[in-house]
Amino acid sequence: MVATRHTLLFTAALLAVSSPIGIEAATPVPLAPSRAAAVQRIDDYAAASDAARQAGAMLLVSIEPQAAAAHDPAGSHLERAAVQQRFAASGTPWVFCRLGLHDGGAALVADPGLGAMRRGAGIFVVDHAHPEYAGRVVSILPRTPGKYYRFEPAHIDQLPGLPTASLTQRSLILAVRIHPESPRSTEGTCDPVLCSEAAAHSEHQARLRRQGHHGWDARSRRIAGGMGAGSAAEVCAESWPDQDLLDSCVDCVASWRQSSGHWNAVRSPQAAYGYDIRRGSNGIWYATGIFRR
Repeated sequence: MVATRHTLLFTAALLAVSSPIGIEAATPVPLAPSRAAAVQRIDDYAAASDAARQAGAMLLVSIEPQAAAAHDPAGSHLERAAVQQRFAASGTPWVFCRLGLHDGGAALVADPGLGAMRRGAGIFVVDHAHPEYAGRVVSILPRTPGKYYRFEPAHIDQLPGLPTASLTQRSLILAVRIHPESPRSTEGTCDPVLCSEAAAHSEHQARLRRQGHHGWDARSRRIAGGMGAGSAAEVCAESWPDQDLLDSCVDCVASWRQSSGHWNAVRSPQAAYGYDIRRGSNGIWYATGIFRR
């Protein structure tokens, strides 16, 4: 079935962005003694990057209008004990870095690799914990309001629970998880095979500049070869033109919500899932979700 901005297919089957350049060094400051091994606070980008690389940690950088302001909504959220516990309990070390826009932050968000930050305050995450993504930006939460994505401090809470994946994959998964109806398709396993298939099909749609389930028969057979018995489903969507990554991810999830069939796949618990999204030369982003029940 093909709709204007989303498509769905069910089948029964046998189943880089480089981190920006930093500035000068500083001394690590533990966020709390009981969690010092998991989370460090280093308010200097170069030193925080070095510490994250050495520790094999995820680096969270909060760019704020003013450096370490006590009442900054993002910065003060990061200081909350419950939030620190959430990151410390993730099983992966974390380094936090808070910078003001006038204390090195503006130079970072001007980097082309951080275009989705909307050249303003926000949060980005650089992965130094997983070799396949080492030094790459894997999450961005811009605080400048967009067409669809509106930052809330609670979105920070999603970051430690996102799977090991690329920026586009984690952004679309985030958009699913922050939807107000709390869809459950990402509660299962984020499967590398399904993520790879979702990435390849999103790229294919972007190259064609046309949404659809092109090649699903072959794709479902590949999935069957690695997944065992079960039922597979695929959903596709396209954004409106000329939007950035986060706006387009939220847009595509909203598009799936408009169809009961699509939404049933996205909102239902799935044994395994993979999501990804790519931008075509026409300025439209093409999203794919693939599930195994």
